[in-house]
Amino acid sequence: MKNRLKALSLAAVLLVVSVFAPVKASAAARYELPFDLNVASYLLVSLDTGEVIFEKDADVQRTPASLTKMLTTYVAMKYVDDLDGATITARTKHTDELYGMNSSHADIRAGETLTIRQLLYAMMLPSGNEAANMVEDYIANGSRYNFSMLMNNEAKKLGCTNTNFSNPHGLFSENHYTTARDMYRIAKACYETPGFMDIATTVHYYMPANYRHADKYLITSTISMQNPSSVYYRDYIRGMKTGSLPEAAHNFVSVCEANGEKYILVVMGAEYVDTEGNELRLPAFDATAAIMDYFFDEYTLKPANSLDAPVTEVTMKYVKGKDNLLLYPKGEVYSVLPNGVDESSFQKVFNLPDQVYAPINAGDVIGTVSYYIAGDLVGTTELVAAESYERDTIIYLVEKLGEIVSSLYFRVVIIVTIVLIAAFLAFRYYLGKKYEKMQKIHRNKR
Repeated sequence: MKNRLKALSLAAVLLVVSVFAPVKASAAARYELPFDLNVASYLLVSLDTGEVIFEKDADVQRTPASLTKMLTTYVAMKYVDDLDGATITARTKHTDELYGMNSSHADIRAGETLTIRQLLYAMMLPSGNEAANMVEDYIANGSRYNFSMLMNNEAKKLGCTNTNFSNPHGLFSENHYTTARDMYRIAKACYETPGFMDIATTVHYYMPANYRHADKYLITSTISMQNPSSVYYRDYIRGMKTGSLPEAAHNFVSVCEANGEKYILVVMGAEYVDTEGNELRLPAFDATAAIMDYFFDEYTLKPANSLDAPVTEVTMKYVKGKDNLLLYPKGEVYSVLPNGVDESSFQKVFNLPDQVYAPINAGDVIGTVSYYIAGDLVGTTELVAAESYERDTIIYLVEKLGEIVSSLYFRVVIIVTIVLIAAFLAFRYYLGKKYEKMQKIHRNKR
């Protein structure tokens, strides 16, 4: 009850707050696919750099179908403190709206009591709609309006600008929509939620023996691409969720990982025929394979710098035998580049002083460098000194004296001094002449 009240009260507050929350603009895709896909929208983003690699109509509203359950799971993992201790008993109301709809389910029957964690597996693997209804019931105390409000406010907090969910499972509703870009934002938040990927990457899971099940029973993920026994299998797939409806076609959000690189790909509205008219059974998987097979063959994540190599140098003063200070990047900057392209493709823009003065300590921040690809900012890092340098007192005093002698102030002082001396000498000369004249006059009077 504590969790449910917390969720309900926060939903009311967030409805007001999130409307005015600033949303960061998204960068345009860096590259284009060289082939067409019969897909309404797709978006590929690097989890390592945040770069948008490929996209098509990523801001057009689409029907998410069961991709909705990703946000339902995210909300549950955020608002339920003990996923294994919190339980709810299935009732007929959790399945009533599903009759006659050929709805996906996890074979949960009225009277069976399950933990929220078990329900999350039931939602995410076989896409059980009754499990989603039970999670909604537990968190929002049976109020679909309140749970939908909570979902939408969480989506807004994640930066979603074109999303409105009206139910926890994704069955079609005119007022239930999102975009590929918003689904990426939701997927990224799910990916970063502790425990989410443990569920999303599970292929098989045993539901417990229960009131209507004498023995435990197996449920299986709808993500055939992560099942080694499937013809759709790709070893780079790491979850997340499928979704399909007649109004939505076939959708798939996936985490793709290879060579230590991580990406999120959103495919929405994959039609059941390809561009040549061939029928497809699971078209979002075909599209995902086409995109990622091509991508991993043609592109890779490459560094713009190395922490062990200097990026530039700056003039250094007051150090004996050393006129320049080498500057090293404090952090590594990466970007996705085509194979065969190296770090010389990065353009560097520096923000540095003209010179620095000893003493200097290793690790001192001297300036920054920004890296660009084709005019697009990739990243910025600080530039630091790798070594310490003490100030040479003699060089310091000599240079300071030289600076004083060569300074405008010193020249002004010298000129003023010369002028004063000249004026003084002229005045003395004048006084001397005047004295001589007075003496001459004085002698004549005698």
